[in-house]
Amino acid sequence: MDGALPLSLRSPWVWLPPAVALALLGLLLATGGNESLFLWLNHGGRAFGATAWEQLTMLGDGAVALALVLPAIRRAPRCFWAALVAGVIAGLWTQVTKQMIDIPRPPTVLMAGTFFQAGPVYRHLSFPSGHAAAAFALAGIWVMNLNGQHLLRAALLGMATLVSLSRIMIGVHWPIDILWGMIGGWVAAWTGLAMHGRWGWRTSGAGGALAGGLLLVLSATLLVSRHIGMPAVMPLQRVIGSVCLVWGAWEMVRMWPRLRWWRALSRKRSVDG
Repeated sequence: MDGALPLSLRSPWVWLPPAVALALLGLLLATGGNESLFLWLNHGGRAFGATAWEQLTMLGDGAVALALVLPAIRRAPRCFWAALVAGVIAGLWTQVTKQMIDIPRPPTVLMAGTFFQAGPVYRHLSFPSGHAAAAFALAGIWVMNLNGQHLLRAALLGMATLVSLSRIMIGVHWPIDILWGMIGGWVAAWTGLAMHGRWGWRTSGAGGALAGGLLLVLSATLLVSRHIGMPAVMPLQRVIGSVCLVWGAWEMVRMWPRLRWWRALSRKRSVDG
């Protein structure tokens, strides 16, 4: 999984997802179909119930997405570092755009009762969706890092799409928000992988130990944090936090003898002794 990196733009797995999102974004802007598509998707999604969409939307939360990266620290250092870089880029993509283009969210524009809404009510800074950016950044890392395994790649894209659509289904984002977030997340994933391909950072060093330690703390906070504001997601959030905490700690323990700074310190102690 961490072998040769297929970053060539000739691969449809690299260029097709953002190209489709960009084409759909252009179509919505040209036709003015943003609000009507929102209502159609939002009403259709009610058939699956609020709980399912709330669980999916929780997976796009930035803290949860970063915690999910931790188990890869030893087995897939390329994905680990690329995901951390992508997280920064996707965050900048989202926040800079929000400050430049303040689009009101659906609860501000639409009358109550005309659409389904769950969880906290947000009214401003709709464009783009940070959850969509996070979902596609994380999925993009693995999709572009895999060789072959087309079914797995398609499944990852499908899951990222569902997580992104959940923001429409719970009534807090427009379709154009989702599409621009998807594009930003994919660009961030490509950039993270390209940067790692250029500099080849390793996790077997002080930097890797520090990053892993911070993600261990982040995973632990998921056991108690209620920052998402949806009580229904707490059980799954705690499960994810627990699994990432235990699995990540185990991977770091197994990686410990490989840490270059620890080996250097051990040799120095042996010489001094």
